[in-house]
Amino acid sequence: MAEDSFEKIKKGAKETGKGVEDASEAALDTAEGVKDTAEGVVEGVKDTAEGVVEGVKDTAEGVKEGVEGTADVFEDTAKEVTDADTYKSSDEERKNREFNEARGKEPKNPEDIASHEPTAVKRDKKQGTSGDPV
Repeated sequence: MAEDSFEKIKKGAKETGKGVEDASEAALDTAEGVKDTAEGVVEGVKDTAEGVVEGVKDTAEGVKEGVEGTADVFEDTAKEVTDADTYKSSDEERKNREFNEARGKEPKNPEDIASHEPTAVKRDKKQGTSGDPV
């Protein structure tokens, strides 16, 4: 019986050793998998960072081109505004206006106002602004 017990212990120790060996291999496989995953994450972060940098560069270049284009438009508009042919002789137009003629082309010319032509609505002093009696 002592021999049977010893064989059982020996067999149990062997099986335990095999289980520990299998568990160690599984732990190594898991560690290798974690290492591969970590390397993949690092590569992914690098790729993402490079993509972000490229995106920012492209956006900055687009903004720069947009600003340059807008500046060109403003420059062209400024040239048109200051061009003598764009706004022809406002002084000549003012000279041609007929300020001396009563009831002329200007609705409130100085002579009409000076001749006491009404420039506002006259109301009865007994009426409010809505027309109702006060």
